[in-house]
This record gives sequence, C-alpha cells and structure tokens, in this order.
Amino acid sequence: MCVGQAVPGEPQAGSLRYMGCTRLVHWVSREAAMSMMRYVAVVGVIACIAALGIAVALSKEGTGPVGEADSKVLFSEDFSKGMDDWWVEGGVKTWVQDGRLHMNAEPGGERRDQRPGYVCTAWCKQEFSGDVKVELDAHVVRSDPDVNNINLFLHYTDPSGRPLQQTRESRADALYKYYHELNGYIFTFLKDTSSEAVEGKLDRARVRIRHCPGFKLLKETYDYHCRQGVTYHIELVKRGGRLTITVDGKELLSAEDPEPHGGGLFGLRTYRTYLWWDNIRVTQL
Repeated sequence: MCVGQAVPGEPQAGSLRYMGCTRLVHWVSREAAMSMMRYVAVVGVIACIAALGIAVALSKEGTGPVGEADSKVLFSEDFSKGMDDWWVEGGVKTWVQDGRLHMNAEPGGERRDQRPGYVCTAWCKQEFSGDVKVELDAHVVRSDPDVNNINLFLHYTDPSGRPLQQTRESRADALYKYYHELNGYIFTFLKDTSSEAVEGKLDRARVRIRHCPGFKLLKETYDYHCRQGVTYHIELVKRGGRLTITVDGKELLSAEDPEPHGGGLFGLRTYRTYLWWDNIRVTQL
C-alpha cells in the first residue's frame, strides 16, 4: 500500500505509510543516481584507457611524413654481437669497440699516398629491397689529408647475379673502381678540399649521389660541414627513383634516378680516414 490508502487503527494525518513510501522513493532515486555516476565513471576510465592506447600506438609509429606510419624495421645494429652480420674488404683494421664499428683506413702519409689499407668497405650481409630508409651515426676520428671521407653504398648487386660475398676476394684491397662496375648507389659526404673551399668556406661539405655501374653523377652540392670529432646522424632515403641524403635533420641533397635499382646490399665505405659507425637502422618504406 502507498499514498491515498487508509489503514484502520493507524494515524492518517501525516501518515507514517506516506512517509515510508516517500523515503523509499528518495532511497531508490539516490541509488539510481549513484549507479549512474558509477556508470559514467567506468565509461570515463574506459575512454581514457582507449585514448592512452591510441597515443602509445601513434608514438610507436612516429610523426614522419605520410606513408611512413606503417614502416617496418628490417635491420637494427648496435654491434653488441660484434661483426657477425658484416664482412670487410680492404682497410688497415676494422673492429668493434665500446659498441661501435671502428674502421681504420688511414695508413698515414701525404694526401696522394696510396699505402696498403687506405680504402675500406664493410658490407652488411642482409639484403634489402624496394623503398628503404637507412639511419646511422658516423664520427671521423682522424684523417691526415683532412678529407673526412664518409661513403655509403645502397642496393648493391653484381650484374652477373653472383652474391657479392662470393666475389669478395676479387675486391680484397677495396679499390674504388671495383664498385663502379657493380649495380648500386654511392652516397658521399666528405670535407671539400677544392681550391674554392680553401679560399672560401674552409670546412664546407661536399655531397654527391652516384648511380653504378658507370659511376654516373646524379647530383652534387656543397653544403653544411664535415669535421673531425663530430658525430653526424645521417639518413638515406630511396623511394622509387628519388634518392635523398639528410644530415643532422637537414636535407642536403635529393636526386632522381630514371633507372632505379630494386634492391641489394648496404655498405659502409671510407678513404684515408679513421672513423667509427653506430646505431644503424634500415626501415622499409
């Protein structure tokens, strides 16, 4: 029974039954309100967790240009396993120390001296194909002729179809001309030692992109600097026929290759320079 019903023998004015029903209604209303508040709180927590998950996913994908969000890391090297994933051609000595690949191709002497070991190439054993981005750190320790030579090979193959590792003995002294006859790209970042540089900007860098075979110059520029004792973060990007080299976040050179290579090996190269390499990463674009 509730409001409006008389109960024999019980007071009717300010009915206790009326008061009980009113209190019940108030209690139910209060419980309903609290349930709604708990529901809203749970929904809010779930929304926050979902937002956090999205934020974490976006942070892992990075904030690079459109098209790189789904990029996949193909290779990462901190040299914790030594040189298991590499082989070397030429040089005075190549070794791993303090988590870095040290490459000594500086036997000393005058600028044009070609003593044994004055050039060196280190090849990554893993092959890469298609559009890629290569990132690494390079640091020149010493270069007697002050060339500070940092060279990078990308998408290298033998036109005969033979694996480069099988033909390594034919390039044992790492002479530059051997690599001009193979398929691939050469990215060069070094100190400009031309007469113009001596008269002008003494430490400006010379940057080049070449297509091999044929050692064809696709593009060249003089920009930034290439110094001893400085760690440079270098990025190479191959996307279709577009080739780009970026140093310390600054795009230095971009060129278009009308006959782009489809894939191959990646290599580290230097001339008359002792330097180290670290933090190498190759990403599929």
